Amino acid sequence: MKNKLKKMYSNDGQDRLLPRLSLAVFNRSKTAAVFWLLLTIFGIVSYTTLLQREGFPSINIPFSIINGTYFVNDSGKVDSQVAGPISDIVLKDSHVKSVQATSHENFYVLQVQYKEGTDANTVGKQLQQKVADAHILPERATIAVQTPKFGFTQRGDDGVISVYAKKDGATVEQLTAEGQKVAAYIKSKNFSSIKSVSVVDPFVEGTDPLSGVAVTSQKLFDRYGERQGDQNKFYDSVSVGYTQKAGTDVIKLDDKLKEALVAYNAEHKDSPYTSVISATYANDIKDQIGGLQQSLLEGLGAVLIIGSLVIAVRAAFITVLAMLTVLTITLGVLYVAGYTLNTITLFSLVLCLGLIVDDTIIMVEAIDAQRRRKKDPREAVQVATRKVSRAMVAATSTAVLSFAPLLFVSGILGSFIRAIPVTVITSLITSLLVALIFIPLFARYLLLGKKQMGPKGDVTEPAARVEDKVAQFVGKPMLWARGSKKKLVSVGLVAVLIGLSFIVAAGFLFQKVTFNIFPPSKDSNGLIVQLSFAPGTTVQQAEKIADNANKIVGNYLGDNFKTAAYYSNADAQTVQASIYLKSFKQRDVTAPQLKDQLKAQFADFKGAQVEINQQDIGPPSSNFGVRIVSTNREASLRLANDIQKYLDGRELTRVSGEKAKIVSTTISDPGIYEREDGKQYVEVTAKFDGNDTSTLVTLAQNAVKKEFTDSKIASYGLQKDVLKYDLGQEEENQNSFGTLITAFPILLGVIFILLSIQFRSLLQPLLIFMAIPFSLFGITLGLYATKNAFSFFTMLGFFALLGLSIKNTILLTDYANQLRRSGESAVDAAVGALRERFRPLIATSLTAVVSLLPLYLSDPFWEGLTVVLICGLLSSTFLVITVFPYYYLGGEFLRTRIGRTPVLAWLGLSVLLSFGAVKAGAAKAIPLVILVVLIGTIIVSKVFSRKRKTA
Repeated sequence: MKNKLKKMYSNDGQDRLLPRLSLAVFNRSKTAAVFWLLLTIFGIVSYTTLLQREGFPSINIPFSIINGTYFVNDSGKVDSQVAGPISDIVLKDSHVKSVQATSHENFYVLQVQYKEGTDANTVGKQLQQKVADAHILPERATIAVQTPKFGFTQRGDDGVISVYAKKDGATVEQLTAEGQKVAAYIKSKNFSSIKSVSVVDPFVEGTDPLSGVAVTSQKLFDRYGERQGDQNKFYDSVSVGYTQKAGTDVIKLDDKLKEALVAYNAEHKDSPYTSVISATYANDIKDQIGGLQQSLLEGLGAVLIIGSLVIAVRAAFITVLAMLTVLTITLGVLYVAGYTLNTITLFSLVLCLGLIVDDTIIMVEAIDAQRRRKKDPREAVQVATRKVSRAMVAATSTAVLSFAPLLFVSGILGSFIRAIPVTVITSLITSLLVALIFIPLFARYLLLGKKQMGPKGDVTEPAARVEDKVAQFVGKPMLWARGSKKKLVSVGLVAVLIGLSFIVAAGFLFQKVTFNIFPPSKDSNGLIVQLSFAPGTTVQQAEKIADNANKIVGNYLGDNFKTAAYYSNADAQTVQASIYLKSFKQRDVTAPQLKDQLKAQFADFKGAQVEINQQDIGPPSSNFGVRIVSTNREASLRLANDIQKYLDGRELTRVSGEKAKIVSTTISDPGIYEREDGKQYVEVTAKFDGNDTSTLVTLAQNAVKKEFTDSKIASYGLQKDVLKYDLGQEEENQNSFGTLITAFPILLGVIFILLSIQFRSLLQPLLIFMAIPFSLFGITLGLYATKNAFSFFTMLGFFALLGLSIKNTILLTDYANQLRRSGESAVDAAVGALRERFRPLIATSLTAVVSLLPLYLSDPFWEGLTVVLICGLLSSTFLVITVFPYYYLGGEFLRTRIGRTPVLAWLGLSVLLSFGAVKAGAAKAIPLVILVVLIGTIIVSKVFSRKRKTA
């Protein structure tokens, strides 16, 4: 029997290889210490000197902007004679995915989106040549093709210098001339990191086709605002935008530009103009680096305290040292791989804080446990590594695979977040290697001295007795039921019911959690004020209306106001003002509260429709759009007006029963012609009073489909398929998010195969997976209680949680298998595993939770992600400790007493019924839960009775 169990649970190759590796490093401590020192120094130098600082990672955006002028004072002619013909030519190119065209009285703009992987610069130049070769444009029409990039201005500048007039009366022409002087001055300094610098020209030039005279028309205007003393003042301004070369350190460049502008302003102190840097990523990067360092120090301090209480002071110090080693090596790898310190990599490094605790603590605790039992340090390291190395490899592999789907997210979102899985996977693999290679080295000098070895060593372990008593208490029901099949079945059924009850409760709570791929943060340091003007508004009229809005903003925000600028994002149609607030750490009122209060100030505002949002990381929230695609413009406008009336003020009901409302609607300006993929359309857009955009756009779309049926549309003289829905960025976000959802079952399948090979079992990986549903209750309760939406960032937290939670069940299963291999009964193995692994399981979970708390408290942006990790891990850990050992017992009974087919059938049916229970909700779930247990009990009892009769 013992040999049979040994064969069933053995994996001798790995049990010998990894201990040899750890012991080899342990025996060559001086060489290993030098190697560790070199890696650590390189990582520190990479962080402090080598890694460049930038705002967002440089990515290829698959877009081009084609624009130009045609001075005919007729948007219909601009559309039919210029924008339409260009669209037809562009759409024929195989690289083009879609074309959006907008035609005004004297100019046009085409947004060309390419297929993924297209080099926008190269194809954009080819398109311009194709249009020129076709000779389709009127003689006086102009055309230019630009490849935009993410930035502060429409053309994608990495930073902006606002040049403003100290006194009233300066004309736009004078401001532009001064801006050109500032740009020339910056160029004269020959900054090696600046690629280009120039004024964002507020004018467009062209030729009147009737008179042949050159015409200049103002298209854009700008404002700059700042707090001076106890007043907020706005000034007429122009934007001088600059772009930086790849690999530029944005913080160093910002410092140099500030010095240059101080010198320029000093040289022109009698001038009526002043120049300041109004937009730069440097401030955000400084804040993020400061936040990372603060979270790191607080997290490591928390690890030191918890580790000292749960394990021992020396062991906790080794854990902290190992975590620092992992982070420094990861930084070195990022530098070698060509990455920079930017918003995304800093986000990833902060996320790593809660993930790299596991391997380090597991290894430290295992060595500490053997230190109490052995007197030879080498033997302690060898035995410790043999006992935990297989579980560590399995847990780390699972965590690495959990982040692999992020590598395949498509679109612009995928390009932006690519650094997240790269950074996290690097840190996880590094943490495993550090645990196996360097922790034995650290332990040799800090934990395995002569005075520390043996049960009477001088290492203080304050919580050891408490941990042992709790483990004994949890294992008592199993020991009580040992030797009695009826008792074992009864305690097993209770455990199964407890586990399923938590899962059902999670399904009930999930219905109450909102869904929004990129929800706004609970607070931020900025607002966006957007004005939409009535059709026919001139630039001069728009300026006056915008100045009135600025007065309201400045007067109301008071000392919460810091600076503001338009960055030339203002014309006769819209204004977008970026308002920077005093840091949320210094404010008593949050940005969402200021947003709502400021909205009330604009309730009776004349001349423009005002929308206020908070600045946030992630794409802006999308409006819901209904497009009527038809050349019958008159009928399209009539239908659009009716759709607008239907949507305006309409209530929408979420799945949870909560109501939302459409607060405003707009319709296409009749004087502006729009096309998509060469087809004319008229659009109605709607905005909601809720933040769960992803949910609300779907509800609004369903409402329009239900009201405007094919027959109703036909009554307008239009084809039934004229309605198209524009979700803006939300559509691409949902497609990218859908990639993650699709990848999830594939991910589970790959992990299952990996664990099946690792444990040589098809059943045990399914048992190990129980950690995932065990975490759902904590996730849903945490999100619901903190009023956070299920989003892209919470999904990131869930992927991170997969590795952390599965690690717990891997630890218990692996050690129980070791005990089974030594001949222990299933009950004794389950109890022994619980007692032996209770401390590392609690230590890793608590330290991960506590290390994430500073992050949760430091910035509202991290709240949703940390809630998922903290609450999900607490829920999973509690159920793994109290319930999972009984699942293991049931699994062992099935493995040894019943054939594989009925077991897999039961498990498959259980999974289906569990999903049905979650979908049905709490009220209808109870019968399904009971059914799951009853079917399993019947199968087990019948098969067992047959085998007993046969015997």
